[in-house]
Formats: sequence, C-alpha cells, structure tokens
Amino acid sequence: MSQKSGITLQAVIEHYLKSLEEAGKSPRTLYTYGKDCQQILAYFGTDKKLTNILPAHVAKFYKSDELLKIPKNGKDRAAKTVNKTKLVFRCMLTWAMEQSYIEGLPLPKAK
Repeated sequence: MSQKSGITLQAVIEHYLKSLEEAGKSPRTLYTYGKDCQQILAYFGTDKKLTNILPAHVAKFYKSDELLKIPKNGKDRAAKTVNKTKLVFRCMLTWAMEQSYIEGLPLPKAK
C-alpha cells in the first residue's frame, strides 16, 4: 500500500490548489476554487481519506445543504454556483486520479 493511499481529502485539496497556482491560474480562480473546496471539506470533513469516498457519498453531497444552501441565511444557492462547485470537485478528483491518489473516479452515475 503506497503512502498516497492514506492521504486525506484536505491534503489532496491543498496539493490540487498548489498545482493550479503553479500552472499559473489567476488569483481569482484560486480564490473561488478554494471556496468551493471549503464546501467540499465542510461536508466530508478534513480527515476523510480520499480513497474512502464512494460514489454514494458524492451523490449525498450533491443533495446536501452544504452544497445547495447558503450557510448565512439558508437560501438556495444559484444552480450556476452549485454546478461550478460540482465541476471543481470533479476536476480535483480527476487530478487526484492522474496523480495516483485514487484508482477511479468516485462519481455517481448520471441519471
């Protein structure tokens, strides 16, 4: 079992955001992706092992208040905002797979 297999979601997100910075992404992109990643961490927890995230967990996240509601007032987030967070999550997971942190993408099947 490699050292990468026990990596936490928080550590992977930190590596991912660092890779975006090294790739020359704008400060605004880094900021907004960081905010999206905060939502992901709020749901899964910082100590969640990346390899323990299953498609069923991701499907529950997609229906969770952490993703769909604004914490300050409980109002619905705009669909565009929700879709962007899902995109950031998918991109981070794809990057993690390319880095050999996970063997496959734990994404739920599209309906």
